[in-house]
Amino acid sequence: MEKIQEFYQDWMFALSSLSDGKDLAIEQLFFDDSLKILIEGGHSFEGSEEDGESIDGYKYTPFKSRGLRIDGYEYIKDRQIINLYVCDFNKDPSSLKTITQTEINQLLSNTKNFFEKSMSDGFIEQLEDEDQTDVIDVAQFIYDFEEKISEVNFVLITNCIISKSIKSLLIEPKDHFSGLPTYIEVWDIGRFYANEDSKEISESIVIEFVKPIPTLNATLDVAKYHSYLCIIPGEVLAEMYKKYGARLLESNVRSFLQFRSNVNKGIRNTLLNDPDMFFAYNNGITITASSCEQNSQGNIISLTNLQIVNGGQTTAALFHALKNGVNLEGVFVQTKLSILDDIGDEDIIPNISKFANLQNKINDSDFFSNHPFHRNMEAKSRRIAAPVKEGEVRATKWFYERSRGQYLTEQGKLTPTERKSFNVEHPKAQLLTKTDLGKTSVIFFGQPNRAVQGINIAFMYFAKNIQKDWEANENLFNDMFYKKLIAQQIMFINCRLLAMETAKGNVIQPITAYSLFMLNELSNSSQYSLPFLEVWNNQKIPVNMEKQLLKIISFITDFFNSETESVEGRSILSFSKSKGCLDLLKSVLKEIDIEDFLISDYKKTLRSNEDLKSDKSKAIKDEVIANEMELTVKLLKLNWEQVISYAKNNDQFYENDISLLSVFPRYMKGGIEVTPKQLAAINKILVRLKEEGLDI
Repeated sequence: MEKIQEFYQDWMFALSSLSDGKDLAIEQLFFDDSLKILIEGGHSFEGSEEDGESIDGYKYTPFKSRGLRIDGYEYIKDRQIINLYVCDFNKDPSSLKTITQTEINQLLSNTKNFFEKSMSDGFIEQLEDEDQTDVIDVAQFIYDFEEKISEVNFVLITNCIISKSIKSLLIEPKDHFSGLPTYIEVWDIGRFYANEDSKEISESIVIEFVKPIPTLNATLDVAKYHSYLCIIPGEVLAEMYKKYGARLLESNVRSFLQFRSNVNKGIRNTLLNDPDMFFAYNNGITITASSCEQNSQGNIISLTNLQIVNGGQTTAALFHALKNGVNLEGVFVQTKLSILDDIGDEDIIPNISKFANLQNKINDSDFFSNHPFHRNMEAKSRRIAAPVKEGEVRATKWFYERSRGQYLTEQGKLTPTERKSFNVEHPKAQLLTKTDLGKTSVIFFGQPNRAVQGINIAFMYFAKNIQKDWEANENLFNDMFYKKLIAQQIMFINCRLLAMETAKGNVIQPITAYSLFMLNELSNSSQYSLPFLEVWNNQKIPVNMEKQLLKIISFITDFFNSETESVEGRSILSFSKSKGCLDLLKSVLKEIDIEDFLISDYKKTLRSNEDLKSDKSKAIKDEVIANEMELTVKLLKLNWEQVISYAKNNDQFYENDISLLSVFPRYMKGGIEVTPKQLAAINKILVRLKEEGLDI
């Protein structure tokens, strides 16, 4: 119980830090955090990019009135399922409260009442009369799509803990509600803790097969790894997914697409109509494991640390088919298995996934986490401490999460005492994912419309631009650049909180994105630059910037309202995603008297372009020197006699290569100097040597 209390306080403190103490804001942040956990764990669903929605398919719609309650919903079109969420939030971060059976029943009953009421005539008009605009969308959706809803799920999310007197975590549901199959589920703080704790421990996934899996060895004994071709029953894969869920897909570049793509629809149709042909029609899956156990016939009886690196769609589809009563007895899946026991999986697994026979299109940006840019940002985040905040005594660091789950994985390696120190040094409020970075960066690239089109779209645009700039000059991505990225994230967080004071629901995102864009545009147009370094040094935005942002948010809100009200059926969210919206705002900004619009005290916080140019030049020079020093230190540790001998005995290396390699041992003896150009050339030869098998 003590650990759950600690988990609760840490989570609430992080949310409180982000919300700046605003009750509505912190409750929504808790809701969003909870839904992200459910999505990652496979307990909820992701939105469809092709439907024009963001990656998070749920919508936040807080509403409470006279025995009616709803806080959010999502609809899975192809399966005709609607999820209705109710959020019970304890606002006291220091005290973990208990939720009783009666309270749970009341909350869920109120949500059921809302659903039933939404299907009745006159309810929407009533909401309009009461000016309940935020919840009209969900009520209208339920009313319009009543005939297209085949299943209703009621989910209670709470930061309280379920009373010990409750015998079961799940409320016993009625078989049907309003004639529809109904499922009811509760997520309390204890369940959230158990979910996160299981990730932190990072316990091995050990699959023991009741019936041995026939295999065909597909590698030679001299190979670095072992590979097999297998035939796995569909029911076995479905049961694996049922037990471990998204943990099986941690190394996969894409999660289950919920039958939204044509391929997944094909999987479903084959399972329903032609299960005997599944093996012929399906491309199969690709899995990895750290070890396997075989019987005397060579058949596999167990696998350790199993990961599905390609074929997550197939596996999840089998699970959902089994869940929905489909007989999988005659379904078999061809499987390529690689045992990676003695080689690292950091590069190998993404490449296995990348080069596998793909069932759903995967863009190169899905694999961008291994790009040197991200490794560079990751290294800087582990090294560079943020300035101590006012009123605090300890320095902290932002944690750049290059790949999903790194933050929790790092903690899983630590003892409880070490974990506490880690959380102090890397507070959860300072966790920055690569997709968060992409979304924020495209705003400052001048593309706020892409930021609201969805995380994937924003990230792909971000990746394309970063790759191009990295190839041009990687020294641009120096310590100053890193601090600027963090400053931009701080500005985004603060702008979003300010927007939440006046806006609700799905308009918060476009207002935030376009307000930051306008702030940047106006500053650049006035021949000045935003004070990123000041934001970094203080780890918050200046008071004068906050005042300026409030003025801009009001302007952007009026802009959206005027442009959407003039066109019937146009929503702010859909309008903000269009290039037409961005172009129109740019034309409006040209008519603004910038000097008059900018608050005089805010102007004083801006930096001159000349100062910024000087800072950039110095930062690039410092980065070059730092990289040279880092490389020199690395080279000093090598056994150069072994390196040169290996190169001489390898046909792939010529006299010029040997001559270059010989430069550094002479430098170590103090005989000559080594130029930066020579250092770079020597490093390239070492990379080639490593590829040829030299253990460096």
